[in-house]
Amino acid sequence: MINVVVPLTLPAKETEDTGHAEPRPFIPVSGRPLVQHVVENIRPSFDHQFIYVVDPEVMTMHRRRSLGISSDSQVVYSWSAPRTMAAAVCMARESIDMSEPLVIAACEQYIDVDLDRFYIAGMDVGADAAVLTFPGDRTPKYPTSMVYKNRVVEMSEHRVISELANAGVYYFKDGQTFFDAAVSALTKTHAEDSALTMAGIFNTLIEGGSNIVPCPLPEGVFKPLHTSIDLSLFAARNDLQVQRAS
Repeated sequence: MINVVVPLTLPAKETEDTGHAEPRPFIPVSGRPLVQHVVENIRPSFDHQFIYVVDPEVMTMHRRRSLGISSDSQVVYSWSAPRTMAAAVCMARESIDMSEPLVIAACEQYIDVDLDRFYIAGMDVGADAAVLTFPGDRTPKYPTSMVYKNRVVEMSEHRVISELANAGVYYFKDGQTFFDAAVSALTKTHAEDSALTMAGIFNTLIEGGSNIVPCPLPEGVFKPLHTSIDLSLFAARNDLQVQRAS
């Protein structure tokens, strides 16, 4: 079974006003909260469990219902307000099976392909971890990964080190791999990357000789969901698809 952790506690990367009072994951898009679109997009077709890390101060009963909590999901409440994705995942340690594959996904992107191929690729090639990448624009808007001979050899959260930007979805062969790297990363100082970022976690694995593989996306399938413009474009595309289907 794959554990899929979705942190909903993180501050938005963009400061542009979205015009909504709701926290970003719960902003209505085409009549549903943004998080529902993201979760449907990343949901594996095989056995899985979703784990949402949330701020209890913003998790009203209405918002909890909007997550569609079911038997395949858990909610972890974090009072400490983690500022990074890696730190938020650490808050869910007790809910993650250390022996099962772990997927970590942000709630600010839509990937317009079947992501089962990404999960299966990570498992089939025997990778210790994998990162979904897309063609970036060489701006520091997204973390980037440097690849050599089909292996990730460095990841940066803030510096642009390649044209491969990270798409916000990460795979680990098991929960233990992630948490061992997190503990190790806390004892190290990376030049420009905080140890509790995903880049800090991956660089620790790379330094230890782990096999980290990139999974590149075709041009145009990565859809950012950061700004009000991003959300409007996504809603328009989604509404158009619904109209065509009907």
